[in-house]
Formats: sequence, C-alpha cells, structure tokens
Amino acid sequence: MQVAPLVYFYPFTSPQENNCNSIIIDGPEKVLIDPGHKHLWPNLKRQIEEDGLNPQDLTLIIHTHCHPDHMEAGEILEFDYGAIQSLSSIEAEFLNGPGRDFFPWMGLDNPKGSIGRLLTPGPLLLGDKTLQLYLCPGHTPGSLCLHWPEAKVLITGDVIFGRSVGRTDFPGGDHSALTTSIQKLSELPKVELLLPGHGPAILGAEQVAANFKAVHAYF
Repeated sequence: MQVAPLVYFYPFTSPQENNCNSIIIDGPEKVLIDPGHKHLWPNLKRQIEEDGLNPQDLTLIIHTHCHPDHMEAGEILEFDYGAIQSLSSIEAEFLNGPGRDFFPWMGLDNPKGSIGRLLTPGPLLLGDKTLQLYLCPGHTPGSLCLHWPEAKVLITGDVIFGRSVGRTDFPGGDHSALTTSIQKLSELPKVELLLPGHGPAILGAEQVAANFKAVHAYF
C-alpha cells in the first residue's frame, strides 16, 4: 500500500504472506528494500502488482541486513528480473563469514545470488532523488537505515520497531552499538514516517519522537 508519495509499504501480517516488512521507493530508479523470504515472494509480488507496480521494473534491491527473513528472496529478483542486490560493505563481509551461518540454522540453502553493489554511508542517488544512508550496527555489524528527508521518511530495518528494538543476542549483535545507532537516528530531522523491518508503520512526527523516547527507556 502507498504510505507516502512514491513510497509503498508491505507489512508482515502473517507467516503465509511474508516474514518482514518490505518497502518500494518508486521513480526512475525503482528500489525494493528487504524482499523477505524466497518461498513467500509470490505473495509480495501479488501485492506489488495490485498497487499497479511492475516487479520487472525493479532495478536495485537494498537489504538492510543479511538475515534470511529480509534478504533470501533477493536471488529471485537478481536471476529472474535482473535487479542488483546490495548491502553495506561491512554487512557483505559479515555475510561471507558468520552471517552465512544463519541460512543453515534456519534450514535454508545458502544464498545463490551475488551482492552486486556495496553501499557506504552517505548520500545515495536514486534517479532524481537523494536518500541518506546510515550505518547502524547493533542488530548486525553492518545494518543500514535509510532517510529520505524530502519525504520525511525513515526506514530502519531491524534497528528499531514500534516501542521495541532489534535483538542483539545473535552472532554479530552488540547492545552498546545498537544504543548508539538508535540515539543517532533519534536526532535526525524531518521524520514523520518511520517504517521498521517488523511491525506497523509509525506515522506523525510526534508519534515518531514518542517512540524513540519509549525505546530509550529500554536502555
């Protein structure tokens, strides 16, 4: 469903539909963030098409981090649609090491696709728009968050949810780093829509600020 101009949000509502929230940023360069599990791609594909979008037009897949529930379907987008998969350079290194173990731990095959683009913190040009990428370790070493100031949208992956935060007890997790990452995000200006990796969207500047305040209580 469309939640802001050029922004489409596909929340995880049941294990039969997906296992993470997926987001599309429309425009000349169409981007899908966190495609989710491979066997659930047909459900996400159907929702995308119902919104009048064509998955064939997707050019870039951004994985906020390398956990299978967020990135496993990326290989379908790469092999069947020609889209480029991307991770932060730190997360790609983690995926080639301990991060790869998450796949067999979940009874899944190792990813067969490739990370065709390594992302670094700073401006990310997407056609006629510029997003800001932030490295936000804690849940994983190279987790990325995306801020689109003009749209007042913040995409957080599994760094922060509605009144909750990402787990830090998995390999690569770091509670102190997560605390620092969340503090950095809470200081960003112009955030009126927070789209997390799981759970509902948080709408309104006051609600976003209240959520950060509630989450700080965990620390």
